[in-house]
Amino acid sequence: MAPTLRRLRVAGRGPRRATGGDGSIAMLLPTTPAYLRLQGARRGAAGGLVFRDQARPFGALATAADELAAWLAARGVGAGQRIGLMAGNTPALVVASYAVWGLGAATVPIATRATAGDTAQILAHARATALLCDAPRIDVARAAAADAGVPLFAVEADLPLRPRQARRGLSRVATPRAPRPGDLAVLAYTSGTTGAPKGVMLPHGNLLWAALACGTARGDTAASVGASLSPLTHTPVFVSHLLCRIVAGATTVLLEKFDLATLFAAAARHGITDLPLIGGMTFDVVAGGAVPEAARRTVRKVSVGGAPTPMATKQALAGLFDGAEIIEAYGQTESTDGVCMARGASVFERPGTVGCPNPHVVVAIRRPDGRLAEVDEEGEIVVGGPTVMAGYYRDRAASEAAVRDGWLHTGDRGRQDGDGYVVITGRVKDLIITGGENVSPVEVEAVLRQHPDVDDVAVIGTPHPKWGEQVTAIVVTRAGAHPDAAALVAFAAARLAGFKKPRRVEFIDALPRNATNKVMTGVLRERFNPSPEIA
Repeated sequence: MAPTLRRLRVAGRGPRRATGGDGSIAMLLPTTPAYLRLQGARRGAAGGLVFRDQARPFGALATAADELAAWLAARGVGAGQRIGLMAGNTPALVVASYAVWGLGAATVPIATRATAGDTAQILAHARATALLCDAPRIDVARAAAADAGVPLFAVEADLPLRPRQARRGLSRVATPRAPRPGDLAVLAYTSGTTGAPKGVMLPHGNLLWAALACGTARGDTAASVGASLSPLTHTPVFVSHLLCRIVAGATTVLLEKFDLATLFAAAARHGITDLPLIGGMTFDVVAGGAVPEAARRTVRKVSVGGAPTPMATKQALAGLFDGAEIIEAYGQTESTDGVCMARGASVFERPGTVGCPNPHVVVAIRRPDGRLAEVDEEGEIVVGGPTVMAGYYRDRAASEAAVRDGWLHTGDRGRQDGDGYVVITGRVKDLIITGGENVSPVEVEAVLRQHPDVDDVAVIGTPHPKWGEQVTAIVVTRAGAHPDAAALVAFAAARLAGFKKPRRVEFIDALPRNATNKVMTGVLRERFNPSPEIA
């Protein structure tokens, strides 16, 4: 049985709707095969996907989605079901998503790096009725499906998909039905940076409004050609790197992995105008040095997100892509996609900002007592509007804690100035309280990243018998560098208040990151707990 979803409604005009013969309201959602057909009629051979240098226009994608939907319906897939989906950045993932949605079922995207055990656990919690994968993932998917006791459907990575049943299981038959805005579209499991994964419930209406919000804020047009580098199984990436392009009738170039040579060759060959980078990708691009002239000529927008990006890195990107606009975005799965976006001069003239709220999104800052904060007063960032999740699946307590009175409590700390620009200062739970003083890990990290021997760093609080917590820096050094802990502490002490300097420094080969490149601070706290302080 599909979960009941409650929505926070806002005033405003949405897409055109038509009344069906039975009096019901039919809406042309951008998450249905019918929308792909519409864009195919509008754009012809233009727009759609490019995969392995081959164009896959909207019309071909619509036909493939209809054919796969019919095949799945014949095997019992229908409205209200949840179907696990494990695929790379391939046409298979796009077509399979639309086929499942067209039947009134919801997708449960699963990261391609997930183990069979992780996948089976998600399938069980989601009460998924089947798992669908692309060919490269079939071995892991088969083991997971067997563990979860569900059927496995497999398709080729590219068109034609040639669907086949790779494993039989207990089939549950459901009747297909066209989706409605309030129906569940995606059950997105987010690991966050601490705790066990939770299933974020996102209805079709969320995806619609999130795509409109992001695409409008970014200025997408039918002429846009966007690269898709990050895993599309991460729902905010699916929305901002793909669905926005579909809504605009634009082109998405699917890249199966992040590789600089492949990326720049694709940019030159296909005229990529929009380059979205997440997390560590930004540092890799900067470390790679000069960008080939052919790629520099075509890229007009470079966006960064997924984690705070140092100003020096954004300035370096502006130099590498001379003339391109640098964009910084902020969002999370619980808000479907983007919340704020900084564009143009504001990225550099307002240090630390992630911009103003996207269209259709409301942002406020709340004090601990629940009251709204004053201008430039720090508090928790809360989000309202039609992109806020419907809740966490099968977790009422967590849902009620996260969404209160229609406001999504993001867990991020920040402030908002009189012009509406938002600055993120850290995580509510990551705030370090040492000797009664509050320390933002983001501030300390920004300073340590300026040290020439530091390649990457995360700052956490670890227990201390006198101060309650101590500022602890977990450092990844640059190749060939061997800084000592005392030197790094002295470097920070010269640039920060005394209580903010690290009292403890640990060295590590690489920081643990989740599928979206965010540092898993919970893992670090478990590993580095506690140790003598540095004098």
